[in-house]
Amino acid sequence: MEPKNSQGPETNPISIDSQKTLLALRGIPGSGKTTLAKTISLSNGAPVFSIDSYFENESGDYIFDYKKNHLAYRECESKTKQALEEGVPFVIVDNTFTLDWELEPYERLAKEFGYLFFVVTVENRHGGKNVHQIPEEQIEKMKAKYKVVL
Repeated sequence: MEPKNSQGPETNPISIDSQKTLLALRGIPGSGKTTLAKTISLSNGAPVFSIDSYFENESGDYIFDYKKNHLAYRECESKTKQALEEGVPFVIVDNTFTLDWELEPYERLAKEFGYLFFVVTVENRHGGKNVHQIPEEQIEKMKAKYKVVL
């Protein structure tokens, strides 16, 4: 006999609906976020949304324009929201997320649509290289701002 939970789905944080998962992969450029996201996606078919995608052309070349960064954030959040609205069971967001405010919209969306929300920090222990031509000085600034919630 299975134990019964006295809480209803609206108060039970582990209801059937919350088994849907939103996974945020975070880390500095070159840490392997995109590689990990693609690997997970290949195993379970999850869509991957990334700010970087906004700056890739049809050939897959990355052409960053900081003036359009806000548009990239908006598009990534919008695509994630659409997937959650459609009830996609596992969704991946792959961004640097070096500052808490960058994660907040995704945490809010996960709650709104009844998804578990996990944040995984990807460390560069494999010697990965930053493929987006971000200067080392900028990466060091990102590292200094980076906070992990344990």
